[in-house]
Amino acid sequence: MTSDLTNIVWTDPDVRYDRRESCRAHSAGSDIDRLIELAEPRKKDRALDLVTGLGYVALALSPHVESVDAIDPDEEVLMEAGAAAQNAGVGNINFLVGDPGSIPAEAGKYDLVAARMAMRHTADPSKCLREIHRVLKPGGRVVLIDSLKPMQAELAGFLESLEKQRDRSHVRSYDLEEWEAVLDREGFDIDLMELLPREYDFETWAKKSSGDGDSVRMLAFMLHSASPRAKHHFRIVEKDGKPVSFVTWTIIIRACPSP
Repeated sequence: MTSDLTNIVWTDPDVRYDRRESCRAHSAGSDIDRLIELAEPRKKDRALDLVTGLGYVALALSPHVESVDAIDPDEEVLMEAGAAAQNAGVGNINFLVGDPGSIPAEAGKYDLVAARMAMRHTADPSKCLREIHRVLKPGGRVVLIDSLKPMQAELAGFLESLEKQRDRSHVRSYDLEEWEAVLDREGFDIDLMELLPREYDFETWAKKSSGDGDSVRMLAFMLHSASPRAKHHFRIVEKDGKPVSFVTWTIIIRACPSP
């Protein structure tokens, strides 16, 4: 199967390592709790967790719905997610190898679709959203959580350079106008949109990479040498000329197919 997550070679051990560590970095957080609140899951719902990674959203959804299909292009990461679910005694999650641009499900199967930190791995969000629209039931809803690219070119360029230096599975982030445009184009109405700050400890974040010490030093240099505007926007904190922490922004969107 050719993955729609373009520019990602899932057999490359460095890319796999980066993505898994990125998943672990997002293993917990208020955004998962907020996703569950906004999804308004019901006991009879059939849910889809698209690009599930290590299955954190699927596990969070599972007590609230009838079943969850957790789909990911990477069979190895699904095996790890499945083992975690089994160890937790969860039996209503189906882990399936699948492409987000060609979801292996019939039309109108799901009441609810969740996609957390998925679109940042694809250069074609339209294709993915078209597929989400296809597999949603009438009246269904989708909750998207992803990194948000700033509208300003300078800040956007800084974020993209930082993300790609740290995580080789990152393709690109999308700004607010891009999200609104693509959802409208693919037949969705936005019900709600929220922005959340996410703070990272630099040492923990930088070391969760397959890169060597040179890569970590490059990340430190990028943050240290950032413009005053970037340091203000990303809330870069330094001590003795070395980065300690910084903040990026996450967007949460709840949408439904247009009538």
